[in-house]
Amino acid sequence: MKKPIVDLHCHPAMKPFGKSFMKRYKTRQNNPNADEENSIWHQQRPKLFRRVANVLLSLTKWRQSDMETLIQGNNRVIVASLYPLEKGMVVHHDAEDIKFAGRLLRNLATGIGMRRIRHLQQMKDYFTDLEDEYDFYKQMHGKKVTVNGKQRTYKMIGNLSDLELEDENCVNVIMSVEGAHVFNCGLEKREGIPTDREEVLQNLQKVKNWEFRPLFIGIAHHFDNGLCGFAESFSGIVAKQMKQADDPEQGFSQLGIEVVLDLLDNSEGKRILPDIKHMNPKSRYEYYNLLKEKFPEENIPIVVSHGALNGKLRYKTHDYVMKKGFNEKDINFFFDELILIEKSKGIFGIQLDERRIFDVKMKRDILKEAKKKMNNYGKRHMRHNAYFIWRQIETIAVYLDNLGHNAWSIQALGTDYDGIINPLDGWWTSKELKDLDQYLMHHALDFLSSEEGQSLKEFNKLSAEEIVEKVMSTNALDFIKRNF
Repeated sequence: MKKPIVDLHCHPAMKPFGKSFMKRYKTRQNNPNADEENSIWHQQRPKLFRRVANVLLSLTKWRQSDMETLIQGNNRVIVASLYPLEKGMVVHHDAEDIKFAGRLLRNLATGIGMRRIRHLQQMKDYFTDLEDEYDFYKQMHGKKVTVNGKQRTYKMIGNLSDLELEDENCVNVIMSVEGAHVFNCGLEKREGIPTDREEVLQNLQKVKNWEFRPLFIGIAHHFDNGLCGFAESFSGIVAKQMKQADDPEQGFSQLGIEVVLDLLDNSEGKRILPDIKHMNPKSRYEYYNLLKEKFPEENIPIVVSHGALNGKLRYKTHDYVMKKGFNEKDINFFFDELILIEKSKGIFGIQLDERRIFDVKMKRDILKEAKKKMNNYGKRHMRHNAYFIWRQIETIAVYLDNLGHNAWSIQALGTDYDGIINPLDGWWTSKELKDLDQYLMHHALDFLSSEEGQSLKEFNKLSAEEIVEKVMSTNALDFIKRNF
């Protein structure tokens, strides 16, 4: 039996929870019938017109990580991200092209439903919406369903003893949250509702006392929530309409620092780790300094639930040749940060979003160079796009090895399936992940036989099988066991 695949970041409930707002369903009901759209077990395959719309508008209309698809892809442990969509995603008062903004909403609605969009537009309380999505998972927790003639289940994980890794018909679900706006902040600009400090901190404590407490929570997301600076996440024509208005000089607010310290408070054994994805660089480095200042005796792990490299150093503290072909946007991570993550025994989930893991303008050049060392295996488009995943894994390893660190300990998968992503061609859903190990294995063998692979320090010279197993399974599992 293959090792279970672990995905540190996906959104199985986003679409079925959204569809539960349709007239024909009981609102917020997680349907046990997999044929119904409000079921977390409901499958949709990525048909051609849906894939085209995905490329054009970066909106994934099909389902990528429903529970049945997860099981079919051997994804037996996931960190499911709760995400009440921010107002900026559904209210476009300042859009340059209102008609285009309307089309964006309609396309988004094909995934989550127009009635869900209207609910979000009228909503005044992010936290209530967070609790509703959390409850959506709890409704079917541990319950057997029949899908494709087989009995399936998922179970939410409250502590390590709940993990069931041997059952191939069960998905282990650990909770996370994407964006601390969920504590009900960041509503002042669009709704005129000022942030209430006491309410925010009280909501945070409620989450820490959940039966299935999140493993980590992202502080920032797509829009300013008044807690810390966020990085631009949209691109092209979508960015022009969404108007994120990110400020690279915005760091943590006083309330943002309080939120982080409350999350990290472990006096009752209920620590929740901050996820640094979506923070801008200024906020990320303020967070690293806060850890040194406030927790000098602890080695708190740094979490990137779903990320990619930007190919650059932030600070020129040592000689290193910059890597070309990476997306240089600030939402991606500097090489300097890899050292901090590795030293902290943190984790770096590599996302399967084409817009993040390479510079799309250099895609052909990257593949042209890669083909010189790439052996032929499997389907060409899957082989080529698996290379972009491998390139992240390899680059992290080489950088860490050059500085005398463990080369293979932080890389993991954080797909962002069912988030608003443009997935790599061929790797459309969680189901395809069951074949990813074989493609990565061939890329690993190519690397290990190269001059760069041969020059790794002895303690970093692992077999291709060991490397791929660590990336797809054991690194994330070990991280969970250390911190949950």
